Amino acid sequence: MDDLAVVRLTVSSDVATFYYLLRALDAQAQILEQTVAAFAEQVRVVDAQLRNGLVSPIDLYQAQSLYEATRAQLRDVQRARADAEHALAVICGQPAPTFSVTVRPLLEASPPAVPVGLPGDLLMRRPDVAAAEQNVVSFNAQVGVATAELYPTFTLTGAAGFESASLSHLLDWKSKMASIGPSISIPIFDAGRRRYNLAAVNAQYQQSVAAYVSQVLGAYSDVEDALTDLHALTDEVERMRAAVAASQNYLKTALAQYKQGLVTYLVVIDAQRTLLSNQLTLTQDINQQMAASIHLIKALGGGWVVPDDRVNSNKVK
Repeated sequence: MDDLAVVRLTVSSDVATFYYLLRALDAQAQILEQTVAAFAEQVRVVDAQLRNGLVSPIDLYQAQSLYEATRAQLRDVQRARADAEHALAVICGQPAPTFSVTVRPLLEASPPAVPVGLPGDLLMRRPDVAAAEQNVVSFNAQVGVATAELYPTFTLTGAAGFESASLSHLLDWKSKMASIGPSISIPIFDAGRRRYNLAAVNAQYQQSVAAYVSQVLGAYSDVEDALTDLHALTDEVERMRAAVAASQNYLKTALAQYKQGLVTYLVVIDAQRTLLSNQLTLTQDINQQMAASIHLIKALGGGWVVPDDRVNSNKVK
């Protein structure tokens, strides 16, 4: 059952990741198509100016060079988009030649907000943690240890929804797990026959606890990485949106000043390149932001909603 859950979670996250990659490539293709059209118009205008003796041939060569380079960049994005679509087809078990995803640029998407105070027992839904937990539970029945300390009581997110919980809480839980010992009493007349069996079971129990703690710590580390990435990328997306707005103003001003003869065509080219670079970087950052959100959802075993049956099963009666 845990193996099946691993496959389901992995496939779901891979599908989501490739889906948003396609959306990001769609956005890049849209930006490049619009830029190619604008550069084609620039070539036409500069060519007309050259014929009227208003500019030098170098201006036309620069415009043509930028136009052709951007067309090549567009073709490369289209190729990458086709490859990603084929990869998604394989994950979905569909033949690549007949599989297609409608073009839908990813320009304004944002990941779901991370709730404050996510409980640590969300990690128990992860298939790897659940399997390690079941090993401990099976030995509990043999060595007579209560399961109350199995489930972490710390939270995974702080007040801002991104910061992870205090490390001391996690270490406290780890210490409690390490201190749990068997409570079996051996009948005095039976001690000789059962002592070695108990020692073996106890050793297996301690191994299962160590493996379980290791899985929980690994899961916590995955969540920590995803939260850190999501926080950083959210800030980066906001800054790149501001950079795109500024570069749009830069290009608008450069074109106006060029028409007035106040700046050379090199300034216009720099403004165009800056805007295109910032626009493409923004789409990449948005894609990475969505990927970090998917990573967090996967690290939590499928999101941050705990099924009622799971919550109730974790309560010690």
